[in-house]
Amino acid sequence: MTLSKEISKIDKNEEIIYLGWMKVGKIQGLNKVRKFNVRAVCGSGTARTAEPSTEAVIARNHIENIPFFYLRGGCLPLRELKGLDRIMLTMFVKMLKSRGNKDEETEEAIFHIENGFDGVKEENLEPVIEWLKARKNNQE
Repeated sequence: MTLSKEISKIDKNEEIIYLGWMKVGKIQGLNKVRKFNVRAVCGSGTARTAEPSTEAVIARNHIENIPFFYLRGGCLPLRELKGLDRIMLTMFVKMLKSRGNKDEETEEAIFHIENGFDGVKEENLEPVIEWLKARKNNQE
């Protein structure tokens, strides 16, 4: 089912938490739901923390007044990607490999892109759940 088809089912007054994967700090699909009652935004990526930084992600996506949560996700191995994503990530890996002094996070990024990665864990949702509980308590 397409995102547009799913979006058409949303009541404009219903509160939603939007979750999208991130590409160069931009949360994919977020602009399609801006007209709805978005109460929080989650961005998913393979890095340990939001990249380039939480502040940059918030600014790039214009969500300064909305709670933002970074959720570690995953990716397919580079060899399984197609089209522009494969081309862009191949160039990105070459750039990372050409760096002189690679730190642990750079080496990890190269490995994850080339081999795939699954960092999805239930405990990654804890900050979102805590926010929801606090919000519920404040409404009671």
